[in-house]
Amino acid sequence: MSTSASAQVTSSGYGADKPNVMRIILLSLLIVCTLPVCAQVSIGVTGGYSHATINVSNRTPSPPTDILSPPIPESRYVPKWHAGLMADIHLVKRFYLQPQVLISKKGVKMEGSRSQGILYHENFFKADLTYLEVPVNLLYKVPAGKGKLAVGAGVYCARGLSGKYDERGITVATDGSFRSGHAMTGDIRFEKEAPAQPTGYQVYKKYDRGLNFIAGYEFKNGLLFNVNYSLGLTDVYTYEPETRKNRYFGISAGYQFRLLRR
Repeated sequence: MSTSASAQVTSSGYGADKPNVMRIILLSLLIVCTLPVCAQVSIGVTGGYSHATINVSNRTPSPPTDILSPPIPESRYVPKWHAGLMADIHLVKRFYLQPQVLISKKGVKMEGSRSQGILYHENFFKADLTYLEVPVNLLYKVPAGKGKLAVGAGVYCARGLSGKYDERGITVATDGSFRSGHAMTGDIRFEKEAPAQPTGYQVYKKYDRGLNFIAGYEFKNGLLFNVNYSLGLTDVYTYEPETRKNRYFGISAGYQFRLLRR
């Protein structure tokens, strides 16, 4: 006996929320560009590599008697990127406020396999997410060599813009008597809650919030290098009971242009 199943699902874009996204982008740019005139201010650009994943918890395990159930996949890191604008505002002494407006790619790759008797299961899932992200960090800077060492932490808020997913699974019998599989691809949409009926797309929550930890070195000519860790605190997944939270390690380079000096 041999059976197989294969499906590919695609979904058209949704434009109803685009005006809201544009308002968020314009407001974020206005916040960065409209800065206190009494402070020492720099505006710059930044971008770099993100080592991203999604922390998954509260999964419902399959019943032990269900030999055809797929294995629970483990989360892996995937290469992503981030880029955007930044501001550097001198507050008092060695303390600085550093807001940013970024396009940030996040996501995850999940893989799992299991042998049960003569059956072998393999499951794969990949998500690619794009966010408009606004981190705001408080930095402490210490003169060192030809520049400054900087360490700090802060918070971020991100709005989901678009996403894609790819899901595949296969179950086969080692004696060749059974084979079953599925393959699905589609859009990830950002809405308040999951639809009541199954659809060809997945739904994640609109907003992602969390903490950001950062360290780096800034040269006197404006060149800078940073490393950071982004720790998502909110569940971005709409399907209960499973929860998913974004994580990534970032390496960035940037350049600051001095605007105002106190």
